[in-house]
Amino acid sequence: MARGLGLKVYSMGDVVREEVLREKGTLSWEEVKKVMFEIREREGPRAVAKRVLKAMMREDWNVAVVEGVRSLEEIEEFKTVGEVTVLAIHSSPTDRYERLRKRGREGDPKSFEEMMERDLKELSLGLGNVIALADRMIVNDSTLESFKEKAKEVLLRLAWGCASEDSGRS
Repeated sequence: MARGLGLKVYSMGDVVREEVLREKGTLSWEEVKKVMFEIREREGPRAVAKRVLKAMMREDWNVAVVEGVRSLEEIEEFKTVGEVTVLAIHSSPTDRYERLRKRGREGDPKSFEEMMERDLKELSLGLGNVIALADRMIVNDSTLESFKEKAKEVLLRLAWGCASEDSGRS
C-alpha cells in the first residue's frame, strides 16, 4: 500500500534475509532466526536498524516506511534522522498464520506452532513494547480490501502531515 502511494519502503526482515542468503545460500526460519539474534548480539540492539538506515541514506526520500521494527532501540535509531511515527498492525495469531501460509514465502513458518515460537522469540527482542507504545494502530481483522482502505487512510494522513511540516526527513 505504501509503495502504491509513492512512499519509499524498507524492510528490516529483508536485511536479515539478505544476510542469511549471502552467508548460507538458502533461507530457513531457523537460519533467519539465528542470524537475526546473532546480528543484534554481536553489534547491539540497533544493528539491523543501522543497516536499514545505511540503505535509506543512499536514496532520496521525504517520507519513508520501515517495516518490521522489533524494539524501542531500533525506533530510537531511526529518530536520529528525523521524526518517527510508529504504526502497529495487529491481527490475531490465527489470521496471521493463515495469511503466512497462503503467502508461502521461503523462510515463513511451516506450522502454527512454529509461528508462535517465532512470535515469542520476537517478543523477547521488545516487539511487545513497540506495539504497546505505537502512535497509531490498525486492527487487521477483516478483508484485505478493508485493511487496504484503513492503511491508505492512515498512511495518507501520516505522509501528508509529515510532508507539510518542513522539519527534515520523516
